[in-house]
Amino acid sequence: MQNMGSPGPRTLSEEQFLCSICLEVFVEPVTTPCGHSFCLACLQGYWSHSKQTQCPMCKRSFHRRPELSVNRVLADIAQQFQALGMTEEGPNSDHKDVNSGEPESGAFAQDGDVPCDACIGRKMRAMKSCLSCQGSFCETHLRPHQRTRSLSTHRLVQPILRLEEKTCKKHKRLLEAYCRSDHVCVCTACAEATHKSHEIVSADREWKKKMSQIGKKRSEVKHLIKERSKKLEEFKQSIKVIKSSSQKELEESWQVYSDLQRWVEQSQAELVDRITTQQKEAERQAQELVRMLEQELSQLRKRSTELDQLSQMQDKVLFLQSLSTLPPPPEPSDWSGVSVNTDLYVGTVRKSVSILTDRFQEELRKLYGKANSMSDCPCVAGEVFLDPATAQKNLVLSEDAKQVRYEDHKQPVSEGPRRFQPALFVLGREGIASGRHYWEVEVGTKTAWTLGVATQSVHRKGDIKLNPENGFWCLWLKAGDVNALSSSRLPLHLPVLPQKVGIYLDYEAGQISFYDTKARSHLYTFMDTFSESLYPIFSPCVNQEGKNSAPLIISTVKHG
Repeated sequence: MQNMGSPGPRTLSEEQFLCSICLEVFVEPVTTPCGHSFCLACLQGYWSHSKQTQCPMCKRSFHRRPELSVNRVLADIAQQFQALGMTEEGPNSDHKDVNSGEPESGAFAQDGDVPCDACIGRKMRAMKSCLSCQGSFCETHLRPHQRTRSLSTHRLVQPILRLEEKTCKKHKRLLEAYCRSDHVCVCTACAEATHKSHEIVSADREWKKKMSQIGKKRSEVKHLIKERSKKLEEFKQSIKVIKSSSQKELEESWQVYSDLQRWVEQSQAELVDRITTQQKEAERQAQELVRMLEQELSQLRKRSTELDQLSQMQDKVLFLQSLSTLPPPPEPSDWSGVSVNTDLYVGTVRKSVSILTDRFQEELRKLYGKANSMSDCPCVAGEVFLDPATAQKNLVLSEDAKQVRYEDHKQPVSEGPRRFQPALFVLGREGIASGRHYWEVEVGTKTAWTLGVATQSVHRKGDIKLNPENGFWCLWLKAGDVNALSSSRLPLHLPVLPQKVGIYLDYEAGQISFYDTKARSHLYTFMDTFSESLYPIFSPCVNQEGKNSAPLIISTVKHG
């Protein structure tokens, strides 16, 4: 052993007697089944702080913790090295124990840093990662690699998080390429060997391509979420209307049947039961639609979260590996044609009262008129005249102010704050601020029109959005279907288009109802609260190659 003290052999052989954990000469050295040696205390401490029982050097895992025995021969040799002072850093040197939390240099690993795999307890920031050892090391634990680098196959690179997942198990090289044929990340050696005939691109290039695709998918999913959220709000609003309509109908039934006394007690009970049953069934159907839509929204939001997480991943390899495990997106349903029928009770009271005796025909006529043409209702069926000062310049009014049609050329009229421009509208002459009112408009076979009421303060210049939030409560015929212009367009899917439309306004009750007077059927009802005068509003729409040239005609309502 005397020859081991000479300067030459000392430099070449001292690494064999240093523990790679504490970097000191072995104290009670033990050897793992894979052949690497460590201090007994260092190895036990390392395993105590590790989730797996594996070798600190080669990362080989053991199913159960091996029984350790001190290697006496190695211990004796190590003691002789200590006695001869052959280690570069002896027990009395300034080197500090890694476990003390005060390393000689460097800094503790923070969030986002690559921690040292060899540190016990609080981890130091790794300075390099070793592809051969499949680990990352701080400045202190990197010294054995630097001393033996020229004599070994250690390959040091910049610190890399989750190094094992980004390294080829066969060639110990980084997965820097991507095989589009097999959809897998590979190293350059694998690309030249087993993937030679495949389409190989750099991981960076594939990452940029897939990130662009993810961006488009995120936009599509977010658009679906926006649409579904809007539809969900529509369904929830429909439930509120159902409840409001149910309550209103019940109140009307109580008012009517209170006058009929004992003759209508049984009929009233049947009516209440029918309305309640219809309400529950309608609410059940609407709640089921809400549940289905909320379930689809939940899936879409989950998908959105997954795509958001992928879009934030800057690590190319992890991004591509995570992308390949991403489950397929849920198949979106088509909700465009789904709606909730909120007008369940029109005619309910009429049907109940109609079975009573002739002595109650007066009460029956009041309800009968409301459920159909409204011509016999206890309301003001006064004359409605068009206001020429509000008509858009392409609209031509008749001399009696009861008809309006569209002309291609503009009329020589003065511009004013009350006139609509460029929207093709004209208002009624008289405003409504109280009571019940009813009027009828002949639309004939026109292919497009807009009818309803508007507040006095609505915008009349520029682009106009027709909805209750902007002061418009209207029906609109376009593309062969009548739409209720609520917060969003609600197609009514009528079996037959109306040729004459009745409009009923109950100002105090906040009700605006539309009826097909010929079919004697209800079309749609808006429920709202009014705070200013309302005006009938009309639009014959543009002339569509002669198919929509007929005028809108305000009819005279006759009382029966």
